[in-house]
Amino acid sequence: MKSVAMGNKGSLARVLLCTVAPFAMFQTASTATAQDAIEDDTDLTVVVTASRTEESISSIPGTVQVIGQDEIKGAVDASGDVTSALARLVPGFSLDNETLSGGGQNFRGRSVQILVNGAPRTTALRKLSRALSLIDPNSIERIEVINGASAVYGDGATGGVINIITKTAEEEGWSGEVSTTISASERDVKDSLNVLTSVNAGFRQENTHAHVSGQFKNTGDMFDGSGTQISEDPITGQGGGSGIEQYNLSGQLGYEGDAFDVTIYANLVKMEQEIKYQTDYTTDPVSIDPSKPYLGLPPLEDSKNINATFNFYEVGGLFDAKIELYYNDAEKRAAFVPLSAANPVAYLPDVNESQTVLFAKQAGVRTTFDAELNSIYEGLALTWGSDYSYNDISQTVPDGRDIISPMKQHGFAQFAQVKAPIGEMFEVRGGVRHERFFLRMDSFVRPNALVPNPFYTNPGDPLTATIGEHTFTAADKDYSATVFNLGGVAHLNDKLDVFAGFSQGFSVPDVGSFTRRAMPLNPFVDGVVDVSDVAPEAVIVNNFELGARYNTQALSLSASAFYSTSDKGVNFDDATQTVSQAEERIWGAEFNIRGQLNEAWGAGAVLAYKEGVWDENKDGDLDEDLPNNRIGSPFKATVFSDYNFGNGFNLQGEAVFGSGRSGKEGAKGDLKKLKPTFTMNASVGYNSDYGDFRFGATNIFDTKQQNTTATALRDREVQAEGRRFFLQYTKTF
Repeated sequence: MKSVAMGNKGSLARVLLCTVAPFAMFQTASTATAQDAIEDDTDLTVVVTASRTEESISSIPGTVQVIGQDEIKGAVDASGDVTSALARLVPGFSLDNETLSGGGQNFRGRSVQILVNGAPRTTALRKLSRALSLIDPNSIERIEVINGASAVYGDGATGGVINIITKTAEEEGWSGEVSTTISASERDVKDSLNVLTSVNAGFRQENTHAHVSGQFKNTGDMFDGSGTQISEDPITGQGGGSGIEQYNLSGQLGYEGDAFDVTIYANLVKMEQEIKYQTDYTTDPVSIDPSKPYLGLPPLEDSKNINATFNFYEVGGLFDAKIELYYNDAEKRAAFVPLSAANPVAYLPDVNESQTVLFAKQAGVRTTFDAELNSIYEGLALTWGSDYSYNDISQTVPDGRDIISPMKQHGFAQFAQVKAPIGEMFEVRGGVRHERFFLRMDSFVRPNALVPNPFYTNPGDPLTATIGEHTFTAADKDYSATVFNLGGVAHLNDKLDVFAGFSQGFSVPDVGSFTRRAMPLNPFVDGVVDVSDVAPEAVIVNNFELGARYNTQALSLSASAFYSTSDKGVNFDDATQTVSQAEERIWGAEFNIRGQLNEAWGAGAVLAYKEGVWDENKDGDLDEDLPNNRIGSPFKATVFSDYNFGNGFNLQGEAVFGSGRSGKEGAKGDLKKLKPTFTMNASVGYNSDYGDFRFGATNIFDTKQQNTTATALRDREVQAEGRRFFLQYTKTF
């Protein structure tokens, strides 16, 4: 039952829409030529591992997408950030926020789980996600995306799963690649200069292979379409996209045998952001304040990750087995934000160092067993297994004092999945997973702090007040759930599939944010807080989906509609600095089409819509719109095309649109109005024996517009970057 290893199948054949003719010279995400697309896609059977076992996309009753190397490379030409590729190529994923953080970005309005080679990179129990911005895009072979609620990898994937598969050595002997991209804004070429250099080297000899990747990234200042410098920390402590110096080193060793395979992957990342000036959050949009130098420590990421996968085939002639082990150790320092409306708490005694550091350790083991039961029923297959996870989370100020309850969590899960054909046309599957988490929240003393004076009424009153030193008692809390999935696929012919499915996802919310903000009845005196009274409830999301897939060598099309519900949805209100849970509903539709007009010309489009409501005042009626930091742009579209001249030259480009969202009134006030955005990107490439060259520009019309995702996160307007030119050189050996 050993599967054939998957190659680069992400560059599915592209299709021309009648509506994209005006954009014939634009392309969103593929540096492959149109002819390459036809030649590379003679086999339209694609296997994915994001579902725990390798299987054809055509058999999965849900929306699945595989993005290949060429598409990824084209979509990150100027930024060097995987987030920008996902924002353009994945319908349900939020628009790019152009920072080092994933703040404000979600999947179908819910949480997303990020995996690298099947191992988690999303921090559990306390969210400070930089997973995507820290990954070297030139080290990626493909990205597998499963849309909708999923429990296959445990806690966190209520909106979707993104599994990043890194490169391995494919050819016998030595192989390698060197890539350098420089980019700048014409506003200030020197200070805006970005440099991104990546080196990949691989070696394969018979069944043994090794691969190593290295990246250096240095980013300069960012300017909006009017030439104004964009804040270095626009979304309140999350860090920005400028002033970043990042080093990324990863390596992979593997052995492939007839009876078993083993792969070991390790990754080291070190990142610091130099911030020169404080951000003024009172202006609209937020802005640089050159009169106030930045006083804090630089935002930092220091992470170490290792995972190993063992595959055993035909164990006892009965089943295949997979064992996955992983360990992550990360230190994440946020940016310093002075006491203000943007940051209403500054810990004493030195408020100028009142920034926070998150320490996160994760470890786990996953086992998966896959058996064909043809003796019982032809085509019947059973997959089962169990998981164990461990998380150790703490968050402190730089001198080491805790500001959340230090947490340790042990998680256990068991699952089983059955799939079977019904006649020649239908396939059905169903499964169950039981999760149980044992969370220990240790006691701690949260330091006293300055806050804005709530009793301020006239100029004679003090502007600040001191809240007490609060003691949090230790507590144990267990989370458990049993979640299900059921779905089917109808193969109407060898090109068209129709699917319908129900799936559930399970997530333990950001427990740390609850303990950080919890207060006793009188917060201005020393007090005691029972942690067990403030810990949130687990979230279970029900996802219903109906869709279709159509594939030929010249055309790939998928369309789906979804509806998801949760009785304990989590929302954060930046104005009141509170976190709440309430019933909510989200619905939407997605459309993805790619193909070829002829051997030289390819095009396509990615369209998505989502909207949601919740019971904000808990009166039993779901009559308030979900906050903008959950929905953002309800409608987004990417239209793209490429043209290959056949002499080494090719043109590529895209148009990206994000809708606005009106400031509808909710129970706690008005939502900030989000404005529509429209961005055009284009590039020209030349492929030669001496290497591949590409020159282009993002936001080629230098449009001054809102950064929708960053604006929605904190309800403060942030501007998107203006025009940026880039030059890229790649040499493959």
